[in-house]
Amino acid sequence: MNKTNKEYLYELLQVPSPSGFESKAQLITREYLRGTCDDISTDINGNLIAFKRGSGELKVMIVGHADEIGFMVNYIDDSGYIYVKALGGFDVNLLPGLRLDIHHEDTVVRGIIGKNAPHMSRGDADTPKLKMEDIWIDIGAKDKKDAEQRVAIGDIITYNSQIEELADDVLVSKATDNKAGVYVAAAIMKALAKTKIAANYYAVSSVGEETTMKGARTSSYKIRPDIAIAVDVTFTSDVPGADKRKFGDVKLGKGPTLALGAAVHPGLNKKLQELAKKHKIPLQLEIAPGHTGTDADAIHAQRSGVATAVLSIPNRYMHSPNEIINLSDLDYAVKLLTEFVKSVDDKFDLSR
Repeated sequence: MNKTNKEYLYELLQVPSPSGFESKAQLITREYLRGTCDDISTDINGNLIAFKRGSGELKVMIVGHADEIGFMVNYIDDSGYIYVKALGGFDVNLLPGLRLDIHHEDTVVRGIIGKNAPHMSRGDADTPKLKMEDIWIDIGAKDKKDAEQRVAIGDIITYNSQIEELADDVLVSKATDNKAGVYVAAAIMKALAKTKIAANYYAVSSVGEETTMKGARTSSYKIRPDIAIAVDVTFTSDVPGADKRKFGDVKLGKGPTLALGAAVHPGLNKKLQELAKKHKIPLQLEIAPGHTGTDADAIHAQRSGVATAVLSIPNRYMHSPNEIINLSDLDYAVKLLTEFVKSVDDKFDLSR
């Protein structure tokens, strides 16, 4: 990964963009793509759509979602403790003790997620399964009035988590789901900047995937792509206790994964596998029998149908404040999909 791309990725991962509040992330991608394409636009929902004109008619859309999981302030009690609602899904039992950033107007207020200590709990000694109402955020407020001077109902909240490289190419961050996908779609556009292509290429940074899927649905309705590839992250099974009989065999650093299943197009998958073999790009396979859990679910049945594929970046500890990916998997994904866009012309067979 070159220096420019790495700086873009780090900046994108660090900026707060919980579901429904992605505008700061979109500004970073817009700046990264400046001068590389024919048009960059933002729609009413906040999707960022970059377009490179091809010599043919077919439209190829590659999409990653810019939103990360987060929270919103829901209630402040008389003692100044803050209760929240979630933007996206996660294991509530992971949250106690974590540091969070509450984004209030132009300031960031640091908070700690609290719950009753184990020795203050009655009954069974086993750790109970927590609900959101069992935890709170402590900002050190004296009381409700003090808290309301620093935060407000509706403020968005993100994990306080620093980007680190644990080892060569092994990156830990709070938001690789799914800014990794946004990075791939944008980096492809950058790679194609001086290349003549037949396909009309749309790089889309969508919004709201973790909550509503509105971004993929409305951007694909507007673009009317013939081909769409959702780039997201996927669970790895290279951790202790993972049942490969259930989750398949997916590892960090062994390339992106290609989903096989009912929602995706076999012709696209065949072409991607052929290109991976031709260009010696490692590619893993995973099974998605029905819904894929990605933007592809909102795209493949759009209008009269879209030929759709899902390419994912292996991700350990998804939906936690410390997600882990391998940067080489991002490079492999960019290389594979760049070659794919270059290969598409109006003779591309989309029949089934």
